[in-house]
Amino acid sequence: MRVVIAPDKFKGTLTAQQAADAMTAAVRERWPAALVTVVPMADGGDGTLAALGGATRSTAVTGPRGAAVAAAWRLDGDTAVIESAAASGLVLAGGASGNDPWRATTRGVGELIALALDAGATRVVVGTGGVATTDGGRGALEALAGWTPFREGQVVVLTDTTVAFEEAARVFGPQKGADPAMVARLTSRLAQDAADWAVRYGMDVRGMPRSGAAGGLSGALAAAGAELVDGAAFVAEAMGLAGAIASADLVVTGEGAFDATTLAGKGPGHVLALAAEWGVPAVVVAGIVAAGVTREGAAVFSITETVGAEQAWADPATAVRRTTAAALARLGD
Repeated sequence: MRVVIAPDKFKGTLTAQQAADAMTAAVRERWPAALVTVVPMADGGDGTLAALGGATRSTAVTGPRGAAVAAAWRLDGDTAVIESAAASGLVLAGGASGNDPWRATTRGVGELIALALDAGATRVVVGTGGVATTDGGRGALEALAGWTPFREGQVVVLTDTTVAFEEAARVFGPQKGADPAMVARLTSRLAQDAADWAVRYGMDVRGMPRSGAAGGLSGALAAAGAELVDGAAFVAEAMGLAGAIASADLVVTGEGAFDATTLAGKGPGHVLALAAEWGVPAVVVAGIVAAGVTREGAAVFSITETVGAEQAWADPATAVRRTTAAALARLGD
């Protein structure tokens, strides 16, 4: 058996690598002689830095609430990799309950990009998932004064959504602690931001696919000349995932929650698309599985339904291993 194991993180419990290790253990139990290729996935959010080689430095920058945070990032030759969540993450703001959706700032992300450019990077890759912010990227652009507009190819922004700039608050605001009244205020402010970026840079990002990632940060960077790309596809290409899947007999992927967003830009969704393209059967192991969400050619297994919610939270690695083992047993030999 040739098996490709390519999960994303199980948010709050396991990194992509830890999930992959648990899945690999189940595969080895089932097929001791299997040829296993492990590709921990990411789509621009938490885990992207690790997937693309890991951090080489840590720098104090402005956090989402204004206080300094230590943000890990990578500089490898003339290429830098930055996770927006490392500077402006929702976790750093105390989660949705501790966040201030109106004041949360992306200034730290802009500071990291400026640091990378100052250090000699000619290409800066910016992941945009997991942030606390809906500031339309204003904080980041303020920190980048003097560096914008970017040169062609200088900044590449990884996104896990196709949502447009003006829809960012409506779609993602509630996840960041915004009630309906706050969503309306944020949407109004995004309209002003878009107008300002159009005047400053000559580009109207309203209606632009992927410009709403990270509360409009991606749109602000795009207006300043950055390229917006599919984050999962970018990571997969960097890791050679398509070639691995093309010669595989089985693909195993997973994440914390398998739902409609999985198939609309998340890492496991891209893994499943590649498996379907090459006609390779796939197994999805997820903490929870939303009702009615399926992918042709993929068997989807819920950890909470297989081992129970208590074990899933108490020992997530074992829960992933046991659920993967149960999925493989269903496949037969």
